Formats: sequence, C-alpha cells, structure tokens
Amino acid sequence: MGAKLVAGRFFEDRDAEKAPKVVIVDERLARRFWPAQNPIGRRMYLPSDIDHLTEVSDKTVFMTVVGIVGDMKAMDLAEKPPVGTYFFPLAQDASRSVTFALKTSGDPSALANTVRQTIKALDPELPVFDMQTMEERTDQSLMNRRSPVLLSLGFGAVALFLSAIGIYGVLAYLVTQRTKEIGIRIALGSSARAVFELVLREGALLMAGGLLLGAVGAYVVRKSLESQLYGVSPADPLVLGTVTLALALVALIACAVPAWRATRIDPIIALTE
Repeated sequence: MGAKLVAGRFFEDRDAEKAPKVVIVDERLARRFWPAQNPIGRRMYLPSDIDHLTEVSDKTVFMTVVGIVGDMKAMDLAEKPPVGTYFFPLAQDASRSVTFALKTSGDPSALANTVRQTIKALDPELPVFDMQTMEERTDQSLMNRRSPVLLSLGFGAVALFLSAIGIYGVLAYLVTQRTKEIGIRIALGSSARAVFELVLREGALLMAGGLLLGAVGAYVVRKSLESQLYGVSPADPLVLGTVTLALALVALIACAVPAWRATRIDPIIALTE
C-alpha cells in the first residue's frame, strides 16, 4: 500500500496469535499520545468498556508499539482522523474481515476471475465480494466531494467570465467618455502607443485592486474550503499563483481591447462629436 516506515519495523511471522500483542501506529497518532518522545516500545491498550474508555481491568488488552508509518487515511481520502490510524497483525486480530490488495502490471479488472478461482480453491466457502480497482475506490471515496468541487468550478468559470466582461465594459465606457480628450491628445502629437499605455494603465489599476480583494477573500474563506479539498492546501502557493496569473491574463486581454480601440480614434471625428 506504499506505507512509509518511519521507525521500528513492519509485522513479521513472529507476531503470531500466541505472541505478545503488537501494533503499528501512524505519525499522527504518535504525535497525539507521545509528543517529542519515541513511541517504539511504548504500550497501548484497547478499552474493555466503551462507557469507560480510560478504565483498565483484567480484560484490558495491552499492545506494544513496534513500528511507526507516515500519516495514513484508512476509510476516506478526504477525512482528517482526529487521532490517527493504527494497525494490528492479522494473526492477532482474526475477528475482522479481510481485504486483499493486489498489485498488477496490467489491467487489474482482468484478474478478477483468476482471484476468485484461486481463493475458491483454498476455501470454497470463503465469500469474495466488493472487488474494485484502486481507481474505483478512490473515485468512490471522493464522490461526495466531487459535486461541490464541480459546482465551485462552474461558479468560478462564470465569475471569471463576468469579471472579464466587467473590466472590458468599464474600460470601454471610460474610452467613450474620454473620446474628445483622446482626440485632443492625438491632435497635439500624442502617439498611439502613449494613448494605449494610458488606457491600459487605468485597466491595470482596476485589475490590481480586484486581485487584491480576491486574495483577501480567498484568505478569509480558506477554512470553509478545506474540507472540500484533497491533496492540496487551501493556501497552496502554486494554485493561488496559477489562478492569479490566469485572472491577470484575462483582465489584461480585457484591458487591451478598449486600449487598442482608443488608438484607432480619428482626432477630427473625435473633436467634431
């Protein structure tokens, strides 16, 4: 499963049913119970009474930590375990159901019948069910998050489109209102480049103000978006930088079109209007 061993060891054949109970924990759980300490060799226990979790009795099962792995998510890719994840050797915890993970070099779904026949040959009464590829399990785990994300992307695309139209509309209106001024500038010898830079500068100021407000808004709502994200931080600099660059590019194009139109104004027509 790609578990990264940070300290200690993985389970071995010596961790049999009658052997001392052992457990492997992830780094999150280790930080929770043994901050700034070495958890290897420490003991944990399973509560014997669910109503009294901290109560130790003759039925309490103690286990020794033999290994630490990197933070893992056991049930849901988008979950944030409040404590952490722990693992028992199958020989010492045979009451639980078993899931086999097979790594293949080809199409994993093509091996489904082979796997069924192999397990059937070992034990005809052993039920085999819920066979899925890792991609299918990943999609299933993220299904509840996918709809909100797609909806957010849709709103983001609409917002991007409206912002481009808004910037273009404002600048086009400013160019229209300043037609005579631009005509006088051109008549007095102002170059098309100077007029272009004038209009583009005003658009850039609007764009900078909008991006600044957007950055503040992204910072404010980052906590509410955190639960909808997987594999990326709400304040990821690469994502924020890419989005900012895309918005700036769209805004720049929206600024350039009215600026280009301003350079095409005939000063004679502008002064007679």
